[in-house]
Amino acid sequence: RRVIEPRFTPVLVTVADMITDIYQPVVGQSAIVDRQFLRLQEAIGKEIDYQEELLEVLGMMDTLFATFTKKRPTNLEENKSNGL
Repeated sequence: RRVIEPRFTPVLVTVADMITDIYQPVVGQSAIVDRQFLRLQEAIGKEIDYQEELLEVLGMMDTLFATFTKKRPTNLEENKSNGL
């Protein structure tokens, strides 16, 4: 249920890894275990898709910010007249 919450992720990844190791021998033999592993796989897959979308949006925003940010040309004569 909470696998995708960032504050719990480090602990839950470790726990999921241990549970996978423990229940690996009964995968394919127990419908309940198989169903739970499928739910875990779906939740992780959705989170991966969500993170990929966020990275794409971040890239788009970086491009937009770079486009809108213009550097002012420095004119040496203006600086001299201002006493700089």
